Amino acid sequence: MLPVSASLMLLRTAGWGRAVLVAGCTGVVSAMLLVVVAILQLPARPREALFSLVADPGTRYGTTFAIVLLTVPPLLMLHQAVRLGSAARERRLAALRLAGATPEQVRLLAALEVGLPSLAGGATGIAGFLGLRRVLGGPGSTSPALVPTSVAPTWWQAAVVVVAVGAVGGLVGLATSRRVVVSPLGMVRRQPGRPPRPWGALLLLAAGAIAPLAFSMPGDSQVSGLLVVGLAVFGMVALAPWAALSAGRLVERRARSVPVLLAARRLVADPRPAGRAAAALGGIGLVAGGSASLTADLISVRDTDSFHFISMALVGAGLLVALLPVVGSLAVYSAESLLEHRRSLASLSALGVTRADIVSSQRWEAGLTSLPVATVGVLLGAGVLAPPVTVTPLGWLVVLGTVIATPLLVWLSLCVAVLVTRPSVVRAADPANLRTG
Repeated sequence: MLPVSASLMLLRTAGWGRAVLVAGCTGVVSAMLLVVVAILQLPARPREALFSLVADPGTRYGTTFAIVLLTVPPLLMLHQAVRLGSAARERRLAALRLAGATPEQVRLLAALEVGLPSLAGGATGIAGFLGLRRVLGGPGSTSPALVPTSVAPTWWQAAVVVVAVGAVGGLVGLATSRRVVVSPLGMVRRQPGRPPRPWGALLLLAAGAIAPLAFSMPGDSQVSGLLVVGLAVFGMVALAPWAALSAGRLVERRARSVPVLLAARRLVADPRPAGRAAAALGGIGLVAGGSASLTADLISVRDTDSFHFISMALVGAGLLVALLPVVGSLAVYSAESLLEHRRSLASLSALGVTRADIVSSQRWEAGLTSLPVATVGVLLGAGVLAPPVTVTPLGWLVVLGTVIATPLLVWLSLCVAVLVTRPSVVRAADPANLRTG
């Protein structure tokens, strides 16, 4: 019980804000996974009025796959939340080493410090699932429901989901400190890591190679279509850190203002956290572009079936919902960056750099990380993975509007994230931090 009690002590020392944020992320993931379990338990002919995407066995697995993909942004936000205050966390672990804790005990404490709130959040996901059943389903619903109420996860299935989500949180907590070596003297040494590699491009190439065959197969090509989407989304997520590094290097050589130079230098120095914060935007862009192409095809062939257009509208709504944790990830990354570099920011402020320039550098850093992956994602989705077959002028307008609107929404999202952290910028740039560190 000593590691558990020590973990609770570390949680109290670090403050409950990060623990609540971690629990919130895992609660969302747990609720969505429980919806997936419920949908997979539906019989071939459900006894309730469900929307065709859920009721039809032919589209049911694609729907569950889409819900699983929606858990990626909260999981990325979870990773950012775990990194929040990582420097102070490492000093606390170093103090435990100085008091006699072994490296194995320190690693266990690092995992439990995140795993316990993750487990608690996974348990609250059960309440979230019940709330989704009440809002998006139920016998009293006047329209076809999206969440079934005639079936529900059993107690052991719910327990497996909660434990699995808690375990994922513990693994994330362990992974964030895997390159940190804490010595008994309380010194923390970070092992230098290699720059990110563009291996995610291999997944994108594989998706692009499979896509023409997958979407032209006669009959049921749902499995191959899901494979293409999965490869493309995870390829964009994996490519984001390398894209952040490349953007930083490119802009660094051409920077002509203080905010742009500061943003580019930070990306070159440590591109992975910024890339992970914006990684989900590439997947969102891919799905948005593909959905726009499919909608353009429907318009071109004059398909008036409401099922298709309602399905596309649901996809759009899901993408907008997915933007919320992305905004949270960007805000958490910005806050974590300010905590880690407040002495540097205070030095800049003391040397004459205005706080407006520092805030602008945060916006530029987020933009250099987010806009390229989102733009490339929506172009790949619309032009490579699901290119429209026959397009009318109205269909082209839909595709062009999506290609333009996606980066604009991303820019709006990162402006909101920077606005949320603006008070932290003001505090971090206070020259008094030169004395307190």
